Amino acid sequence: MEKKRILIADDEEIVRILLPEALRLYDYEVDVVENGLEAISHIDKKSYDLIITDYMMPEMDGLELTRRIKAKYPYTPILIITGYGPVHDLLKSGATACIMKPFKISELQNMVKNILNPEP
Repeated sequence: MEKKRILIADDEEIVRILLPEALRLYDYEVDVVENGLEAISHIDKKSYDLIITDYMMPEMDGLELTRRIKAKYPYTPILIITGYGPVHDLLKSGATACIMKPFKISELQNMVKNILNPEP
């Protein structure tokens, strides 16, 4: 079975270090970028099974990134990490789910598993 591919877009270095390690435990292939513009560039070159993005980032925030991804790739699931973002607007823009900071790594891992392997 082919590995599920995840792209993480976050401007915080600690997140770009910790999240990939936590997700690779489940044998996911994980790529990491610093902002929404880099994410768009990666998505145009390679397909992903899930995009995880921070809401607040320089260059392009998670809301704009979600809108752009959904316009080109409407079936790609997006998980947005936010500390105080407008959850209703994020979900309305096409995000599959939102997780609020601070969160437990196990909570994020379970959310990712549920998105990538939905129960029938």
